[in-house]
Amino acid sequence: MTSVLVVDDSQFMRTVIGNVLAEHGYDVHRASDGRRAVEAVRKHDPDVVTMDVQMPEMDGIEAVSEIMATNPTRIIMLSAHTREGAEETLEALSRGAVDFLAKPSGEVSTDIAGLKDRLVETVDAVADADVSSLAPSRAAA
Repeated sequence: MTSVLVVDDSQFMRTVIGNVLAEHGYDVHRASDGRRAVEAVRKHDPDVVTMDVQMPEMDGIEAVSEIMATNPTRIIMLSAHTREGAEETLEALSRGAVDFLAKPSGEVSTDIAGLKDRLVETVDAVADADVSSLAPSRAAA
């Protein structure tokens, strides 16, 4: 069974994303900020991580760097701030994230239904990606 760590400071988004993935047969773990994400990756060794960008304690970009340096993992940036070409997206990808998705802005949105399909497709697509050779060079950069 593919395991996914859902990292988001919004309890609502952790629940929505986690429930969508659990409904599709994934083993789901959750963390509320980057620091807890780093600890959860060490503890659970997930196959995939969905990572928000802006969070307290440690933001998603810092967490990507630390995770890729210590325990290379497939990371999908999932944030309202993650748009193709956005500075945060490029920074996260340069540090080792393998893909990105824009999540709906706001706590309640009609776009959540559309996110479900894109989320499952993206997790499926990256679940078998080999990040071991990319991690040291990206983390060092």
